[in-house]
Amino acid sequence: MDRIAAVLRFQWRAYWRRFQRAGNLTTNNAGVWILFGGMGVFKYLQQLPGVGAQLARGETTRHQTLLVGVFLVWMLPVMGESWRSISSRGLLHTPLTSRELFFIRLGSIFVSPASWIIAACSLALVYPLARAAHPLTGVIALLVFILFSLAVGLTIAHVLGNAHMRKLLIGLIVALSVVVGVAWLAKEKGITGSFAWWPTTLAARAAVESNALVPLTALAVITVAAFALASWTFTRSLQFAGSRRSQRFTLLGRLEFPGRLGGLVKKDLRYFTRLLDLYFALPVVILFVNYLVWTSDPSPAIFRVVLVVLFLTCLSTAGNVFGLDNPLGLDRYSLFPLSGRDILVSKNLAFVLLFGILGAAIFPFALWRFGVRVTALGVIELILLMLAYVSWGNWMSVRDPYKMQFYRFSAGGSIADALMGLLFGSLPGVIVIYLLHQENSRASWLIAPLTASYLVLYYLSVARSGRRFEQRREHIRNAL
Repeated sequence: MDRIAAVLRFQWRAYWRRFQRAGNLTTNNAGVWILFGGMGVFKYLQQLPGVGAQLARGETTRHQTLLVGVFLVWMLPVMGESWRSISSRGLLHTPLTSRELFFIRLGSIFVSPASWIIAACSLALVYPLARAAHPLTGVIALLVFILFSLAVGLTIAHVLGNAHMRKLLIGLIVALSVVVGVAWLAKEKGITGSFAWWPTTLAARAAVESNALVPLTALAVITVAAFALASWTFTRSLQFAGSRRSQRFTLLGRLEFPGRLGGLVKKDLRYFTRLLDLYFALPVVILFVNYLVWTSDPSPAIFRVVLVVLFLTCLSTAGNVFGLDNPLGLDRYSLFPLSGRDILVSKNLAFVLLFGILGAAIFPFALWRFGVRVTALGVIELILLMLAYVSWGNWMSVRDPYKMQFYRFSAGGSIADALMGLLFGSLPGVIVIYLLHQENSRASWLIAPLTASYLVLYYLSVARSGRRFEQRREHIRNAL
């Protein structure tokens, strides 16, 4: 135990030294994070009295919604491994067992103050649980659910270190999204029991049901299994040491793109698929496809909104196209007879191809349910969104680049710039939704000049940003 405490003490010192180092606070926009994080926490705390009122009546809808938020937010500190001074694989050189290394991995999560805030907000649910029929079992279930969320986050983080297990994880996400979509639609149609054994439901049932020990016991068993899986995947991540060839995404490894930019497009596409932010798009696509398949009268307006939401996950990818490169990789660009504009175009093509694939998963079902006209307008909306995001992203990528990590959530850059990019990139989608909502016969024709305007905007963006890249190449290299 003393050896674990000693390593954690050094991790603590290393973290705070790095946090206080000159430039880190401004680079990571701590003030903006505190502002928006504080607003989110304030909004969260405002929901607690309403949750307590529902629990007093035996209803758990809001409580389960907040539990889903608690589950998702625990992913953030677990994925923040780049802040740790020594990785778990680096500690293999010390005389520590795998179990001791696992406890160090678990304890290092709570070095960051973000973990303290998340833990405090999670425990704030004790307040509404005091008004439930069984507050004691409800509080115990809440604590067990927090541990379950932590264990699942650890498992996912460990799986991401293994190329073979990453493919299984993607398959699991797809299968789980399908199951959630079917269960949600079944619940909307009045079929009860669809979510009866989900951890969020078990935690809520333990607070309101007369036989509260049954869901509490089931939740405890699931949590123990989750920690066992986290420990096993952690041990596997320590033992795994694959070659660079084995870590390639097999499907992309077999694809060949034509033209002189084909190799760069393939490389950038492979890089983009290694950023975790993009995988939030998979559940969006799968859930919407389920909606189209099972809903008797799907709404075209929801179809257009989903296309806008789909791009929210790509903000970092579009606005920081050099973030996944390294300094040596950036130097290799100078060996090719390519201009800065060519390099940006190759990254834009990879971005367009990636979201074209996601859109291609939706459009056949949209054509089936909505017809040719609505689907064609959806394709135009997708093109407009792509043009808007890459036009803004090219400029931001050369103006304010920052380093991103493979298989991690993006962290860095200006939050204010991100919000501006979000507004700018989503604007054409909002305009299309507004025009079509007016049900004016000329609305479809107004989209044509809008498309031409964004094509001109993209041309100006890539030309100017390409020249700017050549001037700021050394600055971008130092930022990476």
